[in-house]
Amino acid sequence: MNYELNGDQAGILAGLDQLLAAHAEVASGEAENYFHGARLDAALAEAGFLDIDRIDGFGSLDAALVVERLARLPQVVEAGASALIAPLLPSEPGIRPLALVSGEANRPARFLPVAKQLLVLRDGDALLVSLDGSTIEPVESLMAYPYGKLSSLDGLTVQSLDNAADIRRRWRIALAAEAAGCMAAALEIVIEHVRTRQAFGRPLGAFQAIQHRLAMAEETAQSAKWLAFRAAWSDGEADAAIAAGFVQERIARFTYDLHQFSGAMGLTLEFPLHLWTYRLRALAGELGGASTQARAAAQAVWGAA
Repeated sequence: MNYELNGDQAGILAGLDQLLAAHAEVASGEAENYFHGARLDAALAEAGFLDIDRIDGFGSLDAALVVERLARLPQVVEAGASALIAPLLPSEPGIRPLALVSGEANRPARFLPVAKQLLVLRDGDALLVSLDGSTIEPVESLMAYPYGKLSSLDGLTVQSLDNAADIRRRWRIALAAEAAGCMAAALEIVIEHVRTRQAFGRPLGAFQAIQHRLAMAEETAQSAKWLAFRAAWSDGEADAAIAAGFVQERIARFTYDLHQFSGAMGLTLEFPLHLWTYRLRALAGELGGASTQARAAAQAVWGAA
């Protein structure tokens, strides 16, 4: 089942699409694991799209719509943490990008090389670290994001936060929305490929076995999107855990099928599929992965029972 956006939501995405068209970026032509859309990142921050959850009359669902749309782009920008988690933090709007890490502060984190703040989520609390003057060690990774590692907290401004549960819930929503956008973009690339690629004198997409598995992939992508939006609308613990757990559980099969349909070409950096599937692989392990989200959903629904 699909739902229609209301007028305000449609207007948000129309304005966002207009900005994206004006700041379209393409890869350099070299085979790269990812490319960071620095110019687009700055334009998004200036236009206020990543602060939409702070504006009266809007909320977390509007922020999730923005995050999902931006995740469809070939260039990567930090949107999920800024749009959905930053409104819970004591820092002023605009202090971003925001990098996230769970557990120890010195673990590799997405977007850390370009971040102004690092949010460290631990079991019972959270730390907000100002990265001014910090030493970030770049981390090489295939996972289609800029990764880095903080060498030490010594000399940095660190705030202790007592809303770790709220941060974790919003992180799950951001993860689900970003993964849904990556799935939509990856599926679009592969559908175009099987329409045009010929085998035995017929397009690949004409074979029934491929059609069936593509239909399953479409069901996964659509379900991931609407579960993410449901979680953003309710901002509830159970919905957030279900949305994140569902998409994390489906990522392995989804990416396997899409790469298989693309053949050997799908395993090269010149073919753009990896820009989304490798992001999905990174998201699959965040916050403990699908099994952790399943336990959290059960706890939220049934509690001690």
